[in-house]
Amino acid sequence: MVDRLFLEKELFGRLGWFIRMRWGFIAGLLFATLLCRLFGVDLPYGRILAVGGLIFIYNLGFFLRHRAIERKGIHYTWRAQRAANLQICADYLSLTAVVHYGGGVDNPFILLYLLHVMIGSLMLRRPQVWAQGLFAFLLFLAVVVLEYHGLLPHYAVGEVSPRYQSAWYILAVSAALLVTLCSIIYMSSAIIQDLRDREARITHSSALLEKKSSDLEAANRELREKQQQLVQSEKLVSLGRLSAGMAHEINNPIQFIQGNMRILGEAMDSMLPVVDRHAEAHPGFKVARLSYPVFRQHIATLLKDMSSGTVRIADIVRDLKKFARSEEPSVADLVDLNESIGASLRLVHNKIKRHKVICELDPDLPKIRGSANRIGQVIVANLINAAEALGDRQDGVIELRTSTGPDGRVSLCIADNGPGMTEEVQQRLFDPFFTTKQNSGGMGLGLSVAYGIIKDHQGSIEVDSKLGEGTTLTLSFPVARSEGA
Repeated sequence: MVDRLFLEKELFGRLGWFIRMRWGFIAGLLFATLLCRLFGVDLPYGRILAVGGLIFIYNLGFFLRHRAIERKGIHYTWRAQRAANLQICADYLSLTAVVHYGGGVDNPFILLYLLHVMIGSLMLRRPQVWAQGLFAFLLFLAVVVLEYHGLLPHYAVGEVSPRYQSAWYILAVSAALLVTLCSIIYMSSAIIQDLRDREARITHSSALLEKKSSDLEAANRELREKQQQLVQSEKLVSLGRLSAGMAHEINNPIQFIQGNMRILGEAMDSMLPVVDRHAEAHPGFKVARLSYPVFRQHIATLLKDMSSGTVRIADIVRDLKKFARSEEPSVADLVDLNESIGASLRLVHNKIKRHKVICELDPDLPKIRGSANRIGQVIVANLINAAEALGDRQDGVIELRTSTGPDGRVSLCIADNGPGMTEEVQQRLFDPFFTTKQNSGGMGLGLSVAYGIIKDHQGSIEVDSKLGEGTTLTLSFPVARSEGA
């Protein structure tokens, strides 16, 4: 079936061509009238010119209407079909009048019926072409029959010929016209319909090709995004291996220092009473250029701070090893989101220490199933983004809240009171290689990878940001089901 929109555009364009051709017919009619007048042919020129004027008037109306619709840019098939039928019917009536005033059955303008039939085949559907052809033939037959019976006057071209009063002559001309009309309608309609079907198939094939091209482009775009995420993941794996090696190297001396600190603490407990007695006997006694009372007051605090520092370093090394551990995406351990938040805060402590950090963690938070270190990567990435958004603000605040929603999903909100984001930035926030930190070397891959990790955990991420008010990211994960569930 020919596409409706395709037929509409095709018919509307051909109507404009038909109107322009009618201007040529009017000029040809005037030229033919002038020649007949010069050669002394006796015809009712006034009436013929009146018919030409009528054609000019209605063609002008068709022309103005066509231009008005064209300016509006609105084309409707039923309007175009109606206009085509109206124009062809008006032409048949005008042509019949010209035939009558120009000699009736002897008028050579009879051939214009055939021309209009071919034009109708170009613009109308096959049943309409047959109806228009029958209408034209009946008009011609009515004129010659009325002239034959004397109900209409006969205008002869040249000498009066009795052929218009010969029933056999009229029958032969009418039959010839009818056969010719039918033949032209059949052939032209078949050819035009075949061309329309072929063009429709080409249009349909072109549309399918465009769709396949669009699908292929979308698939290529998705493949590029996956490839970019894979590259970033490989970088993270390489970084993880390097970090794990460094953590291992740091962990050995830290353990050595922790062991020595315990021994040093025990030794100091044994030595201090002896040194106290020595200091009493020698009032000016100093240790490490400090007066002994000052040294004695602060030595326990110094040892405690050193021991706490080694414990903190050991915790950071342990979190770093856990964060950098390479895992397959299919790993599905039970993950305590609160513990992941604590580990992530220790890792980025140096980055966020200038800002106030508020944690409101639900102590009864259910566990989720997934990869602890990959979820930690997401939290770390968002904490770093929040800290960078706050910049050097003295009143910068980062809030972390965990809760269980009414839908049974575990949620983590990471909010900051930074400058916020525009709508355009929010829409492209998770696009690979999109970044607002080009000047600082940002690659734009952190949040795109984080988005992929969240999706791998059947989670979701929502962004709520307003310029001048800050940004809130809400991560949501399904609660881990028991093995028997």
